Amino acid sequence: MAERTPIWDVFDYVLEAVQRRMGRIKLVRTYRNPIFVAREWAEAMESGNFRSQRAFARALGLSHTRVSQVLGLLRLCSEAQQDLEALGDPLYSRKVTERKLRPIVNLPEEQQKIKFREML
Repeated sequence: MAERTPIWDVFDYVLEAVQRRMGRIKLVRTYRNPIFVAREWAEAMESGNFRSQRAFARALGLSHTRVSQVLGLLRLCSEAQQDLEALGDPLYSRKVTERKLRPIVNLPEEQQKIKFREML
């Protein structure tokens, strides 16, 4: 698989050969694990010498709000981050998304763990 870059889309199409009549090819949609994206962006910000999240957002062609939302996932408790990491990258369903994780970030650590377990 190609090396991932910070500009990698949230989802990617993976071609998977299906053993059917006439050897058809089936498109399987995959999604980036949000914690992997957040860590990649944080690393890219540090190594790219960006003055701010706004400068990084401009470089990616995104709004500073979007960058802030994704990087906010790094405030999840360490246990939730480890559980997310264990799911791997890419994900084959939208069971865990950045949008679903956002409300959990601002909760106390114990409630984060409970809500995250409910999500899985």
